[in-house]
Amino acid sequence: MTNHKGERTQVTASDIAQSSISSLEPPPSVKSEQASWYARCWSHVKRYPIPAVALFLLFVSLLFWLARRSDLANWTLLGIIIWGGIPLLWETISRLWHREFSIDVIAAIAIIGSLLLHEYLAGAIIVLMLSGGEALEAFALRRARSSLSALAERAPRTTHIWQDNQLKDVTVETIEPGMTVVIKPGELVPVDGIIVQGTSNVSQADITGEPMPVRKQPGMGLLSGSINLDGILEVRASKPSTESKYAQIVRLVSEAQEQKAPIHRLADRYSIVFTLLTLILASAAWITSGNQVYALAVLVVATPCPLILATPIAIMSGINIAARNGIIVKSGSAIEQLGEVKMAVFDKTGTLTLGMPKVSTILLDPDDQQGNPYTEAEILAYTASVEQLSTHILATAVVTASQERHIPLYTTSNFEETFGKGVCATVISNAPAGEIPQTDSKQQISVAVGNRTFMRMMNIPLPTYFLEERERRRALGQICSFVAINGQIKALIVMEDVPRPEIHQLCPALKHEGIEQTILLTGDSETVAQQIGQLASIDRVISQCLPEDKVRVVQDLENKGHKALMVGDGINDAPALATATVGMALGTQGLTAAASAADTVLLSTNILRVDTAVFLGRRVMRIARQGIWIGMGLSGLAMIFAALGYIPPAAGAILQEGIDVLVIFNALRVNAIRMRKNN
Repeated sequence: MTNHKGERTQVTASDIAQSSISSLEPPPSVKSEQASWYARCWSHVKRYPIPAVALFLLFVSLLFWLARRSDLANWTLLGIIIWGGIPLLWETISRLWHREFSIDVIAAIAIIGSLLLHEYLAGAIIVLMLSGGEALEAFALRRARSSLSALAERAPRTTHIWQDNQLKDVTVETIEPGMTVVIKPGELVPVDGIIVQGTSNVSQADITGEPMPVRKQPGMGLLSGSINLDGILEVRASKPSTESKYAQIVRLVSEAQEQKAPIHRLADRYSIVFTLLTLILASAAWITSGNQVYALAVLVVATPCPLILATPIAIMSGINIAARNGIIVKSGSAIEQLGEVKMAVFDKTGTLTLGMPKVSTILLDPDDQQGNPYTEAEILAYTASVEQLSTHILATAVVTASQERHIPLYTTSNFEETFGKGVCATVISNAPAGEIPQTDSKQQISVAVGNRTFMRMMNIPLPTYFLEERERRRALGQICSFVAINGQIKALIVMEDVPRPEIHQLCPALKHEGIEQTILLTGDSETVAQQIGQLASIDRVISQCLPEDKVRVVQDLENKGHKALMVGDGINDAPALATATVGMALGTQGLTAAASAADTVLLSTNILRVDTAVFLGRRVMRIARQGIWIGMGLSGLAMIFAALGYIPPAAGAILQEGIDVLVIFNALRVNAIRMRKNN
């Protein structure tokens, strides 16, 4: 052959052999996939040593049996029983010592019986079933939490800011409130904030579970963890990255994953009766036949692996579906209890209402119309120009109102704020916000916005009309701010907490799912509480509740045997959330004390997700119960045949494996649950 210079070269046999070997070697990508597969297999073996070793030894025993070395096959099966049976027996004894009677007792008796009667194959299969069931439960739990873990793994680490007319990359931890970050298409939003420039479609599916992207424009809020799809956005941070919605979700997920409480198994409720019936039938088979093997066969086919598997697989699948729909379920018992609650108790502010005041009315003095040259739009423009420099929640409501009405703002100077009372500043009316004002004293307007105390501090007289309107509006649960221009009250801005638009659908939907009574607990006045209660079709309204009053109401329901779901969002709801059968927190305003105390957390702003959670709990437990009854029914039928001598222990163990598969497939039907479109 020739080289690249056209010269002939000598090819040896070793060269050809080496070339042939190289051509047979898989490409690097295939090698890496194989290595990854081997690593995953080894990690599963280390994580689940008992079923892994039991399965391997069972295969070795089969090889010995095919080689007609039944003695070695039996020794191998005995090794399985010793390897896996002792830890399982010890665990069962520990539960009994702590007065926790479970369905595993039958399996423990069957293992001991197979050992004493030298039915090693039956005992080995039982060990494999029990340990495999526990491994499957643990595996399902990790898979179910994978949707939540993905949130933590994909947390944004860096972002971009303008610096000397250049875009610089900085770590998210360095972003402070007030700083402006630039978010490119396809990037995660690193911090909570307000869009100051740019428009884009934003996906919030991983945060709230809302499937459709939302068109975001300047002035609209943006949640960290959302995905900017197609435009460039400049966002002014409203919180440090450590306090952002995304960071709070990550902490909540970590808290949920660190919980060590075991999953409550529905089958344990049937354990005593089922165990007694099994022991009675096994004893009867022994006495009537005089053969101990008949009794062992009954115990083997009664080994409750279908019952053990039915609930955990269904529950973990339900937790996974809940996560994909913006619902964090902290434990298996939580989703099980969701399937059984009969009472639904709601907080008002931030739960049935948005929890954020909105400007509803701007009142001008009717007796001063001729002398008042300002329109509502001008009043809102001056007020918002001053309020935009404040971080107070009422200031945010005023600025939002001006943005919704597309009212331009002005530059201000001499800004002062008295915390909790009001703000004042000088508005330069001929200078749009952000521009350098012209020096024209005639265009400088003194504006003060605040409550009655603030106006009196500034020695501004309060007209009777506005004072009377303030009292009337406060009785209706509304919030009022006086607006003074050049030392005279010119308007009263009225704000109120707006009900969620979908609350009229909530209670009928819950009643359809079997909720018998709905209750509203609120610290507001009776008038306000009744208004929201009627709008939401609440059965019972309790107003002027302190946190301890909410706890007392929930405790009364629990003491009367009513399983209650408590839904709230604030720190004052945390005690009641912890007291209820199931506590459900709305995380839309920040995952704080309420989320820590609750069993479940809704990440969506849609209150109908409460019905989604109850709907899911009902369907999950219905499928789990079906699995239990199918398993008990088939096991009961097999026990009768085993008692009559038609099913030997080894065949009974294999038959149980078939029942296991059937129950597993039934439990996996949870993954096919279709969620309601309006949720």
